[in-house]
Amino acid sequence: MVYVLKLAVNDLRNIIRDRMFVFLFFAYPVMLILISRILIHMIAPRIKDMFPIAANFSVVFMFFTIAIPMIYSFLAAFLILDERDEHLLTVLRVMPISRNSYLIYRMFFLSLFALIVLLIFPTLSGLIDGTQFSYPVYIPVAILFALFTPVAALLVASFATNKVQAFAIFKIGGTVFMLPIFAFFLNLGTLKYIFSPIPNFWSLLLLDSVVQNGTINVVHLVIGFAFHISLIGVLFYIFNKKN
Repeated sequence: MVYVLKLAVNDLRNIIRDRMFVFLFFAYPVMLILISRILIHMIAPRIKDMFPIAANFSVVFMFFTIAIPMIYSFLAAFLILDERDEHLLTVLRVMPISRNSYLIYRMFFLSLFALIVLLIFPTLSGLIDGTQFSYPVYIPVAILFALFTPVAALLVASFATNKVQAFAIFKIGGTVFMLPIFAFFLNLGTLKYIFSPIPNFWSLLLLDSVVQNGTINVVHLVIGFAFHISLIGVLFYIFNKKN
């Protein structure tokens, strides 16, 4: 436990030293909330007559909710790449904390912050006003979204050999991971399941149900958790084999 606290303090110091990390860690969630408020109070009232869909903020809410764990996964991946460049992962072989324990900590440290932001975002953004949103039902969905943080971070850390490649993978991955939202924006019905191989499709499927009906499908929730945990396990194995 003492080592975990020391690592957490060291991580926060590393984040504070880098301006980009500070922006992503602290300012980005605030920016999403401010954009949401500006959209609701300043932009939507002016364009809703021309674009009736502007009064429907559920898709915007889903889009911003996807972005939150992706940002924290970006931070986690780049912290791992920094540590790999400094040969810290090699040094861990002779440290009191095991390499696997350290990597588990690294994955879920920023997932915790992603979860905190995910839990406060619905209320502060105002995007769920007038919907059937149920906060207690939303909590397990927020946890599922937070699990996407280690998935994306491990994906990048496993296949990127440097930060340039990491940016490229994030750019491509960000596009792919945003695709499922079109299934709900375009109201594809059962055709939306063509996006089911993309992990955060299941999170979005559940979130759409929370916003529209205030309920979730337990089967979809179980599939979502099983899918994410399986991906984490596979990517964790690949990362260890390559590093």
